[in-house]
Amino acid sequence: MKIMYIGQMIGGLDIYVRNSILNCKDNSIDFVIVCGKKDEHPPVIRNGKVVRERKVALYRNLNPIHDFIGFIQVLQCILTEKPDIIHCHSAKGGIFGRLAGWMTGVKTFYTAHAFSFLCTPSRLKRNVYLMIERFTKMNTYLLACSESEKEMGVKDVKYRQDHALVWHNSVPDANVLAQPAEEKNAAETPYICYVGRPCYQKNPLFLAEVMKQVKELGCPLKLKLLGVGYYSSELTQLQEKIKEENLKDTILLKPWISHEECLNIMRGSMFYITTSRYEGLPLSVIEAMSLGKPIIASDKVGNKDCVCDNINGYLLPLDTKLFAEKIVSLWKNENKRKEFGSESRRIFLADFCIDSQIDKLFSIYRNAALS
Repeated sequence: MKIMYIGQMIGGLDIYVRNSILNCKDNSIDFVIVCGKKDEHPPVIRNGKVVRERKVALYRNLNPIHDFIGFIQVLQCILTEKPDIIHCHSAKGGIFGRLAGWMTGVKTFYTAHAFSFLCTPSRLKRNVYLMIERFTKMNTYLLACSESEKEMGVKDVKYRQDHALVWHNSVPDANVLAQPAEEKNAAETPYICYVGRPCYQKNPLFLAEVMKQVKELGCPLKLKLLGVGYYSSELTQLQEKIKEENLKDTILLKPWISHEECLNIMRGSMFYITTSRYEGLPLSVIEAMSLGKPIIASDKVGNKDCVCDNINGYLLPLDTKLFAEKIVSLWKNENKRKEFGSESRRIFLADFCIDSQIDKLFSIYRNAALS
C-alpha cells in the first residue's frame, strides 16, 4: 500500500506527518510526501532511508496563478505516484488533495487541523471559507483530529456521518524524548510556557494582558512564548504591547527552535498555558501533558478534547482576569500542580500516546483501501 501525504511540512503538520510515518509498524507500506517548495524541514528518515518528497507550488497565501500551478502539480504527482490512499491536510493542501483525489478516483482523507472558517473574525470571510469547505469536500472522508472537530465537520461542513471519522492527534512520549533540565536552570525564576506563533488563532494580545495582570498581582512568573517565527501576523502588535506595558522581563519571545529544544523548555516550566481562540487538537498541549504538566486552557474546540476542567487543569472562558487569577492560584498551590500534572500524564498515556494509537490510524487507511 502506498500513502501520499499532501500539505505544508511546517510546524504541527510536520510533526503529525513525521510521527505517523516514523511510528508505522508495517514496513510494507510505502510513503510519499507532497509539500511546498519553500517548506524548510529536515528529511523524514524511516528505516535508514529518506522518505521521498515531491515539491510543488503550495503556499499559505492565496495567489490564483501559484495556486493553479500548485494544483496541477499535485494532480501530476498523484497520476505519477499512483497512491492507494491520499491524506491531505489543512486548508490549501486540503483543497488541492480533495479535488485531485476526486478527479483521479483515489480514496482521500482530509484532516483540517481546525477548519479554515475559524481563522478570521470577519463574518463575511467565515461564510466564504465555510462555502469553500463544503464545496470541496467531494467524496472525501473527514479524518478529524478530535471529537469536537468531527462534530463541527458534520454540523457545519455537512460531512455525512459515515464519512466522518476521528483519529486523535497523538505524539511520542515527550517524557522520554526531552532531556532533564540543566542544573543551572534550578535557580531560574519560575516560568510557564506556550507554543504558538503570534497570530489571530493563538490570541497573543489577550495573553499579554493576562501576564500584565499576573504581574500586577505580585506573581513573579515569566512566560516563555515559543514558536515566534513563520506567519506571525500579530508579532509587531505583540512587541508593541510588551513595550508599552513594560513586560519585556515578563514575556520572553523565543524564535523558531528545534523540537528537542522546545520540549526541554516545556519540561522546565511550572505548567502550560494556551489562550487560543480555536484548535484542531493541539500537539503542544498533548506534549505538555506527556511531561506531566498542569494545563490552563481556553475552553475552545480542541483544547476541551484533552483538558478536563479541575482534573488536569482549568478550562476557562476568554476572560483576562479569570486567567490571571487561575495562574496565580496554581503558582501558589504545589499540591494542586502535582495533582493536575499526574492526571495529565494519565490521560496522555490512555488516549494520546502514539505507541498505543498508531495502529488505529493505519487500520483506517487499510479499511478504506479495501472498501
